[in-house]
Amino acid sequence: MTIHVLFLCPHAAGKSVLAATYFTAAAARVGLDSTADVAGPEPEHELGPRVRQALHDQGFVERWQPRLVNEQDTATADIIVNVGCDRSAIPTDKTIIEWDVPLLTDDFQRSMTAIHELAENLALDLQARAAVGT
Repeated sequence: MTIHVLFLCPHAAGKSVLAATYFTAAAARVGLDSTADVAGPEPEHELGPRVRQALHDQGFVERWQPRLVNEQDTATADIIVNVGCDRSAIPTDKTIIEWDVPLLTDDFQRSMTAIHELAENLALDLQARAAVGT
C-alpha cells in the first residue's frame, strides 16, 4: 500500500520542498512505497533561490512548485508533516507530525541538515512499520 506524505511549510517554497525531496530519496533507497507532495497556507510564486541552488548542487531535480494547501490535500494524505506552519492554517483535524527546525533565513545549512535528518528518519520509520504491518 502506497503511503502518501504531505509536507507543509508556510510558503511551500523552502523547508517543505527540501523535506519532500530528501524523504523521496530516502524512501526510494529503503524500498518504501510512498509518494510525497508539498503545499502551504501562504505559497510563494516560485521556489526560493537558495533552495533551488541547494537542490541543484546536491543533484536533485525540482519536482514541486509552491501551491496552496487545501482540504483534499490533507484528506488524502496518510502522513502530514508540518515544518513551521501555524497549525490553525492547516485544513484538517488529522494528527500532524511537527518538525521544529531553524528558519532557512536564520541558518540555511543548519536548517537543511536538520530537515535532511528528519526526512531520512521518517522514511526509515515508515519502512520499519510497513515491514511489520503496522
